[in-house]
Order: sequence, then structure tokens, then C-alpha cells
Amino acid sequence: MDLSFLMDLPNLPAWRVLKNEILSRSITSLWKEEETLGSYQLIHVLVDRDQKPCSWKINSHDTESYMAFTRPELKERLGKVYDLSDDLIELGNTEVLPEGTSLRIMMVGELIDQLSRSQKETSIKINPVPVVIGKGVEPLLYCEEVLFAPQYDDFTCKYLLTDPDDAKALLAINPDDEKRFGIEIVYYMLTNSGLPEEGEDRENGLIERVEELAFKAPRVPLSRGSGSFVAVLLNLENEIEERAFIRDYSTFDYYGDLVFVTSSLKLWTGKLEEIHFNGEKIDTIFAPLIKWQQGKKKPMPYFLN
Repeated sequence: MDLSFLMDLPNLPAWRVLKNEILSRSITSLWKEEETLGSYQLIHVLVDRDQKPCSWKINSHDTESYMAFTRPELKERLGKVYDLSDDLIELGNTEVLPEGTSLRIMMVGELIDQLSRSQKETSIKINPVPVVIGKGVEPLLYCEEVLFAPQYDDFTCKYLLTDPDDAKALLAINPDDEKRFGIEIVYYMLTNSGLPEEGEDRENGLIERVEELAFKAPRVPLSRGSGSFVAVLLNLENEIEERAFIRDYSTFDYYGDLVFVTSSLKLWTGKLEEIHFNGEKIDTIFAPLIKWQQGKKKPMPYFLN
């Protein structure tokens, strides 16, 4: 496994640290083919004395993440620090959780809904494992998968994967209309805010954002509605740059899709198919979007192994 990220660990954004903390499928064999992970699956969540989900990290360089297990006995692996060459065994030790915590059964979607109210970017480690990653380096909590809970923004009443300061344009979408249609949308806003203006720095900044979207998008649980979407709103005022983000990303829930709105107000699928709509009112935007998704032949649920 590439451990070069350790050199930059203190300065890396949380999502990039998390990306490096996912165990290779060749190392862990605990997933069974019949197991799927989806919004309506039950998991065992680490909670505090008040039975509320709690975050945890084992040192200052680790990511502050919530913890969940697909099977309660997998918590036993917290009782040992592993090398990446070790078998990830269950130890038969029940006293391995952080003091004052326990496990509580919860649906994935319910956990996501609760964490979305935390007013910050939130990650969840599935089946965490303490791993020693180098001589003289403190262990990190690796995991079999990472999930992200979008942030619910009280101002726009929208679920966001990006900074709420970029989301003021979403005030034009009335949340009552979303409820009326039964549509479920998580928004990812991409603007020039925080991006260099030109040159190699801008190119590198755009590459970083593409990689961030590619990592997060498949790891965002979606509620099932009349339509379920991660909507990426691209406002870079440069169509060539915006098209670099339009890709056929997978989604966490098999019934969800990513769609893209460019600064020219065109609506695209990840396969660069345009979804035509009339932008005069929300009904003639949502209706074609839902019709497109319902007309797709959906794949079978995604298996984690």
C-alpha cells in the first residue's frame, strides 16, 4: 500500500486522509457477497451514554469520524493494532469500545439524517480497524468503507456536500416544491470560490476538486423518493472546465443518479446526455428529471466485495 501520503498527513484535507484509510479489498475478506450496504440496511453505530452517535479518532492525525459496524462482533478488532499483513481476526473481547460508548442498531439512512444536522462535514467509518502504518508513526483507524453525511443548511433548507456560503442560489428552489414532488436531492456546488484564477495552480485546483467529487459522490446515501439525485451545480463560467466534472460516477444507492447543471443552465447526465427542460417553473424542471430517471434500466444493487 502506498504510504507516501504520511509525509503530508497534517496538511491533507479530511477526505483525502479518509481515501487513504480504506482497506484494500485484497486485505479484508470479511464482506460476504450476499451483503450489501445501502440506505435501508441496519448497522451497529457507536453511541455515547445518551445513545447519540459519537465520533472518535485515536490520535491527532486521524480523521474525526463516526463509527459503525455491519456486524457487532467486528468491534472486537478494535482491541488490537494490526499490521496490513495481518489477518483481521475477531478477538472475542467485548471490552474494546471507547469508555462510555456502546453500539446501537440503526438504519444507515437514519444515521445519515441525524448526522446531517451537525452543521459540519461528517464522515462515517464502516468496520474500523486500528492499523500501524509505519515505524515510529502512530496508528490510524483504517476501515472497510467510508460514508459521508451531507450537511443540512437551515438557510436554504437543502442538503449540501459543499460550503453553504456557495449555496445562496438554491434559495430559488422552494423546499415545499421538493416535498410536493417527493424528490430527494443532495447538492454539490462548485464555484470559483477558493480556486486559483489561472495557470498551473488553477489546473491543480480543478484536479483536486474532480478527485474529491469522484471520491465522495459514490459514498453519499440517498433516501428513495420519486427521484433520488446528487445534483452537481457547476458555475465556473468556463464550459470546458465544467465538462471535466461531468462523468458517469457510481452512486451509493443503486436507485440514485448524479446529474450536472452547467453555468449555461443545461442539465446533463454523467454520460453527457442532455435532459431537456423548461426552466420557467420548478414543475417543468423536476418532472423531466424524474421521468428520465424512472425510464432508466436500473442495475442490481452494488455489492461491496
